[in-house]
Amino acid sequence: MTINDPFIHPALLDPRQWAEVDLYDATVNIEREAITGDEHHTPGRKVSIKHLKLDLRFDYERRHVEGVATFTLLPINDGLTHFDLDVAEMAIKGVTLTSVEERDSGDPSKSSYQIVGLLSRRLEFETRPEKLEIELDRPYARNELLTIEVEYSCSPRKGLFFVEPDEAYPNKPRQIWSQGENEDAHWWFPCHDVTNQKMTTEMIATIKSNFFALSNGELVDVRENDGDRTYHWIQKQPHPAYLVTIVIGEYEALDDEFQELPITYYVYKDRVREGRRLFASTPRMIEFFEEKFGYDYPYSKYAQILVDDFLFGAMENTSASTFTDRCLLDDPATIDLSYDDIVAHELAHQWWGDLVTCKDWSHVWLNESFATYSEHLWREHARGRDEARFALFQDFLAYLREDRTSHRRPIVFNRYRFSEDVMDRHAYEKGACVLDMLRWELGDDAFFRTLTHYLNKHEFGNAETNDFKVAVEEATGQNLHWFFDQWLHGPGHPELEVAYEWRREQKLLKLSVKQVQGNEDGTRVFRFPVEIEIRTIGTNEAPQTERRASYRVVVEKAEQDFYFPCESKPRMVLFDKGHRIFKVMRFEKSAQELIFQLTRAEEAMDRARAARELSAFKGEETVNALREALLGDDFYGVRMAAAVSLGESGSGGARAALIEAYRLSKDPHARRACVYALGNFKDEETIRTLGEILGKDESYYVAVAAARALAHVGGDKPYDALRASISRASWQEVIAASIFHGFAQAKEKRAVEMAIDHSKYGVRAPVRVAAVAYLGALGKELNKEKKDDRVVDHLIELLKDKAVRARLGAVKALGKIGNKRALPPLREAQRRECLDMMKGALEDAIKSLEENSPA
Repeated sequence: MTINDPFIHPALLDPRQWAEVDLYDATVNIEREAITGDEHHTPGRKVSIKHLKLDLRFDYERRHVEGVATFTLLPINDGLTHFDLDVAEMAIKGVTLTSVEERDSGDPSKSSYQIVGLLSRRLEFETRPEKLEIELDRPYARNELLTIEVEYSCSPRKGLFFVEPDEAYPNKPRQIWSQGENEDAHWWFPCHDVTNQKMTTEMIATIKSNFFALSNGELVDVRENDGDRTYHWIQKQPHPAYLVTIVIGEYEALDDEFQELPITYYVYKDRVREGRRLFASTPRMIEFFEEKFGYDYPYSKYAQILVDDFLFGAMENTSASTFTDRCLLDDPATIDLSYDDIVAHELAHQWWGDLVTCKDWSHVWLNESFATYSEHLWREHARGRDEARFALFQDFLAYLREDRTSHRRPIVFNRYRFSEDVMDRHAYEKGACVLDMLRWELGDDAFFRTLTHYLNKHEFGNAETNDFKVAVEEATGQNLHWFFDQWLHGPGHPELEVAYEWRREQKLLKLSVKQVQGNEDGTRVFRFPVEIEIRTIGTNEAPQTERRASYRVVVEKAEQDFYFPCESKPRMVLFDKGHRIFKVMRFEKSAQELIFQLTRAEEAMDRARAARELSAFKGEETVNALREALLGDDFYGVRMAAAVSLGESGSGGARAALIEAYRLSKDPHARRACVYALGNFKDEETIRTLGEILGKDESYYVAVAAARALAHVGGDKPYDALRASISRASWQEVIAASIFHGFAQAKEKRAVEMAIDHSKYGVRAPVRVAAVAYLGALGKELNKEKKDDRVVDHLIELLKDKAVRARLGAVKALGKIGNKRALPPLREAQRRECLDMMKGALEDAIKSLEENSPA
């Protein structure tokens, strides 16, 4: 059984996630697929690498790297005769054993060594697919410290990326940047490309003299050569290979500090103001996280640097985070957005992921959930509790969308095709919600004490989920095996039917809770604490007195009844006050109780839920209550929920209230929701109003909502307005992209040629990606009508496009269209592509065409 909870609505998502969502369809459609892939476990090791020195020359013109990787390592067991390293598509020129040192005492617990051999002995080696096998000259004992040099060269197809301008994109900067997560570091330097091998590192990078090179740790030397320059960075604390970074380019360095910790922002010389605005809160964030985590920032510096064409939002390389330049906001974009969340996320990773690293990728929530929840800790500190709780609810909505339309899995999960598969909404958003519920279970003092204990116990090492559970036990004395079993090792979430009955004669209130989630995928009955609030007004003795009672109870059965004293008929009964448990719920109430809840509940989340549940009622009293909330509630999330419900009422009074609130409100969240809601009305005045908003509103995302509303309304006038607005400039082309998103959801076939034109090389990337997605959404319909040849031909051409995001979009689109003519080029691309995201998408598209397409 799946509950259709009105509070779970796509229009309440963060608008940055609106792209592929049908904003006007809140019905529950389960399209979940089984997860494929093999089991993976923590990899074994023969050696412990203590230090890695990379002395590299970067050749921009040839997209080439060459140099020497020097490993200082210890055998883990006696009798080591050979070991291997991870490498991919490298030319290995030679492997040399340069020195052997032995512990003075022979005691492996001691760290003092004496040199027993200064050598230059060439070693035998063999290269295999993604492995370099090294044969030692004799067996070595575990107390012998070896230094081995690997001389190599490569032209990496992933792990290290070369960015340059061309005729189509003449303003693109020249850059080289690395991206090691998850397992791509071994494409540009030999290593153990696993999370459970941590080492100190050095980066000696020789580059052209007009460029700057950023890497991990401290800059100890810059040497000018004849026509080039060498930067020498040393990372003194151990970290895994995927966190080793290099970024090369031309930058303006903006210096900052926190208590003598050097902080630097490397930004584009023509975007200094936007760069400074993006990173401005960093020192305050460091101070806040140090206090919350009970552990000082662990490294010698913190740098943040911008790059172009980055595959993700940002990356938390140790002491030097890399950010996509898409995070730079122009002035109008700041009306809607702040990227404090991503800045906080990458900074928090310096503790969660860098200081303590998950032992293998099945435990990646220890990195990503903690960093995501840290966003909300910062938001709670900087913007208040209501905003933090609403943003966390939006995270739950993002997880739910994945759970319903893609796959369901436990958060701790070791079955996957590619390790990148586990970097999903379960690992990020759902895990953040689980941490918030753990905080609710433990209380603030015990929760943050646990974080401090965990960090101190596992600093500079690795941990798995059980280590965190043990940290809870050691810090608080509580054994929360049940919490970890259900939320981390089990899938799904509670789906609840709640009802109450007031018994006048007994002066009791009976509250009934049923857990109705199915168990076909391993989902179980959940246990969780909730706060119940009962509000009453009036008794014979004191008819005007408001009384409030709160109770904390534990739900732990499939069906459970609770009884509470209640002198008079309740005006409001809240189940899970403040929305602390992430769930879907049906709790039917009268219009009068919901109006009371909307106007009188303390917590913004309870008022927002009441606003959404009032969508079931269409009377004038309901419309007036929602209008008052839309115009007067203190929190924008409540105003948004009220607007969405007014849009569903369909009445002229609701439409008038939405237009009134749009014109009076200065809050872009509420105005965006009002404009979205107007998309439910199809009269001429509304269409004219939406067209004006699309063309003139100063907020990009309010204009985005207008574009989506007009596409949903459909017809000639909305189409003409949207077509005319495709050229309206906006940050990251969000308006033009949203027009294609709207056309896709509305199945608007007239835009096919326009989408082909806007997906060609030379158009800005966000528009290209949106236009390709539109072609995928419409192509299936065109395929049925035998009109998809031009679309399929164009998408097949894009499979060889220079831009990864365009190729990825073309693969997904061809998989959706279902034309088997695409199979040979998709299989050819499968042989060519190496990025995991591309390989996964190609597998899915080919499987879809093979299984579901007509012959």
